[in-house]
Amino acid sequence: MKVLMVGVHKSTKGGMWTVVDNYLNNKDFCRKYNIKYIASAVSGNPIKRLLYSIWGIIKVFFYTIFHKYDILHVHMSERMSVFRKRIVIKISKIRKSKVIIHMHGAEFETWYKSLNERNKKKVRNTLNGANKILILGEYWKDFISSLVEDENKVEVLYNAVKCPKINMYNCKTNKLLFLGAIGKRKGIFDLIEAMKKIKSERVNTKLLLYGPDVTDGIEKIIKDSQLEDYIEYRGWLHNEEKAKLFTSEIALNILPSYNEGLPMTILETMSYGIPNITTNIAAIPEVVNSNNGYINSPGDYEKIAQNIIDFLANKNIRKKLSDKSFNTIYNGFSIEKHIEKISRIYEEVQQWKK
Repeated sequence: MKVLMVGVHKSTKGGMWTVVDNYLNNKDFCRKYNIKYIASAVSGNPIKRLLYSIWGIIKVFFYTIFHKYDILHVHMSERMSVFRKRIVIKISKIRKSKVIIHMHGAEFETWYKSLNERNKKKVRNTLNGANKILILGEYWKDFISSLVEDENKVEVLYNAVKCPKINMYNCKTNKLLFLGAIGKRKGIFDLIEAMKKIKSERVNTKLLLYGPDVTDGIEKIIKDSQLEDYIEYRGWLHNEEKAKLFTSEIALNILPSYNEGLPMTILETMSYGIPNITTNIAAIPEVVNSNNGYINSPGDYEKIAQNIIDFLANKNIRKKLSDKSFNTIYNGFSIEKHIEKISRIYEEVQQWKK
């Protein structure tokens, strides 16, 4: 079997690339399915992104002309990602390849509902062109199923992470983590409000921020809020630095998002036994619950602050939530189990006549 996989460039550093990177780093998986990967999206200014997308589509076209592959596996979010992949899917029909759409977009439903009827029809046609549509959680199933003619083609495939063999959690640290795009959608302003309460309560802790600053001034916001002693912005967190950070510095991960799919930062931190404070949106409640973390409504910064205080004050709670977090990922969201499932999906799709 040969599989052509199309997604984003590693410079995007988001959840979609993390999923792709997990595939590409699994040599046995890549060898078994002869994976050829082509990136059609990159980070940068609009002109760079446009030219890179055109070049990516051209590469897909020529690869399709000169090679026969059985399955096209496209990673898709919302907005222009849909229309890029629409072209790629049409190209794959030249070889009559089977198509798997792997959906990642946190704002896909909101974006779809904002479209005019003409563009909605294009989106539905794109989805109906797939033999299988993979979604990140059960929460998405009813909506995506309503857009396609055959709801049986929609299947949940949870994101997954490499998981240590044992719980690596450090019970001695009091530091907090935010890992993701630093902006309103991820709840950063609610987290800042929570840290003001933490400061007023004189809690011994510090919040470390990692990720691209889409506020265009997070350090100024921290300074204006007089939280320099409680919040530190560290920029990008590279993959090779994660294990050291997670096992030495972080007690608790916080992601108070308003829109998500299934955040990789939650899965990654939990795999190291780090409990999470997060929100009851999208597929998050399918992973985080009161047994392994804290889950609140978006915008409830007072609850976030109280969760932090309660967690740091009680070592027994910390140990319990840490063990539950680790076991949740080890037993249900490990990359090994994910690879087993995607392999089964590949084999099934290849055998279908249509």
